[in-house]
Order: sequence, then C-alpha cells, then structure tokens
Amino acid sequence: MGDFFSLIWTKILDLGDIIREFVGNMVEDFRESNRYFKIKVGLIATYVVVSLLTVVVFLPPGELNDIDARVRLSKTEIIGGRYVLVANEGADPWRDLIVTINGRYSTRYPIVRPGKKKTFFFGRFGDTGGQSPDQDLRVRMIRLDCSEGAFERDYTRGE
Repeated sequence: MGDFFSLIWTKILDLGDIIREFVGNMVEDFRESNRYFKIKVGLIATYVVVSLLTVVVFLPPGELNDIDARVRLSKTEIIGGRYVLVANEGADPWRDLIVTINGRYSTRYPIVRPGKKKTFFFGRFGDTGGQSPDQDLRVRMIRLDCSEGAFERDYTRGE
C-alpha cells in the first residue's frame, strides 16, 4: 500500500515540475518576444480584468426569487413622499399583488405585467385601521404576495 501512495506522490511532484517548466518557458518566450506581441498580451489581459471586474462590481446583486421580483425602497422623501418601487422581471404577469411593509401596512394592485414597474407611495399603504405609515418609518421588511407566489426582502440584514 505504501508503494501506491509513493507512486501517486511522485506523479504529483512530476506534474508540478511539468507545470513549473511550462510556465517558465512561457515567461521566457514572452520576454524574448517583440514589443507588439507584448502590447497585444497587455491589451487582452486588461480586457479580461475589466470584464471580470464589471461582472463582479456592476452586476446588481439582485434578489433571486421565485417570482423574479426586484424591490427598491426610497431612501429619501421626494414629491409625494417615500415610496417602494416594485419591478416584475419575470415572464408572467402578477395578478392581485399585495405589497406589505413591516407586516403591518399593505396596499393592493390588480396586475403588474412582465417587464413593468410600479411605484407605491407610503400614503397609499394602510394598516387595519386605515392609518398610513409615517414618512420616517424604519422599514425592516417588504413582502410581495401575488398569483405567482411570494417574495420577502429583509432590510435588517447588514445592520
């Protein structure tokens, strides 16, 4: 059994030597190459780095969810007050949409078609007594319920 493991270890070391030699040859070839080849390699490397950074940095984290919803909460008051922006990024319409803030204030909307957005101002929400939330309400959670399912976004994470 010991011979088997020593054989495997030898093969791993040989593979490491082969990889090291290959990389060393590539570096030497690069050093010996002309200026234009080095410029091409630099441009390609820059393109790859910029592409990876674009994917990592600029793609929105998104909210992967069953109903393909995107929810944004206004941070400040604008004309009409604070609002919740809801976008249907799925392929199916949402029927009988109910948007709920903090499990207490809710509003309804009959249909949000695929690719469309709908803005819900705080004044449109109400609790069981019909009271609207204050504009300075600290939103902890927004929940969407519709014909396609439900989605809940927790704003307390990261606090």
